[in-house]
Amino acid sequence: MSDRKRGDDRDEAERNSTVAAETVSFDHYDWHGGDTPSIAVPEAVAAVTNRSVTAVPPLQKAIDADALDVMVRSGDPSSVRVSFAYAGTEVTITGDGRIEIATGPA
Repeated sequence: MSDRKRGDDRDEAERNSTVAAETVSFDHYDWHGGDTPSIAVPEAVAAVTNRSVTAVPPLQKAIDADALDVMVRSGDPSSVRVSFAYAGTEVTITGDGRIEIATGPA
């Protein structure tokens, strides 16, 4: 006797491997105004992963938060692009006010 449902011939690992990665973009930040990259990234990751911002690890465990703020705010907005792994996601932040959060398999 089998616990599988009719038509369910794949095992769980195979089903999970077919889950596509998803990228969510936030395009509304003003790094030279009041927005701070080191605050915005944990908030964006929390929103995308459906967690409270207090449930994601401190950003400092993934990247130097002060250096991130300086890099994103001080360069040419059209040429700054920083990517790093954080809280089970791949984060890309740009100088022109965009954060992209990629989840799922790489």
